Amino acid sequence: MNAEEALRYKSLITDYIIKNELYKDHNISLGKLAKSLSMTPHIVSQVINEQFSCNFNDFINSYRVEEAKKMLSDPALKNITVASISYDCGFNTLSAFNTAFKKFAGLTPSQYRNRQL
Repeated sequence: MNAEEALRYKSLITDYIIKNELYKDHNISLGKLAKSLSMTPHIVSQVINEQFSCNFNDFINSYRVEEAKKMLSDPALKNITVASISYDCGFNTLSAFNTAFKKFAGLTPSQYRNRQL
């Protein structure tokens, strides 16, 4: 794959994930994403690794954490539990959410919420 193809695929993957909020799918996998895009898992994985400098799980979790940050910052959602927000953003467990959130945001979800509100 040349650089032009890689950038086209990068854009295609990003647009598809954002438009369809695929990161909220608790069962999303590299294979499912590739199938949805009519691409091979190998190509999707290669594009994510090379263009985003991360693996598939971190790639999806970065979108989930960004969504969680929006929700945790929203005063209208202050009575929604962190666990509910984690589930709404596509995480299957609170511990996976806490680990990913701290990795990408540098704070726990509760610390983040307290600073925002």
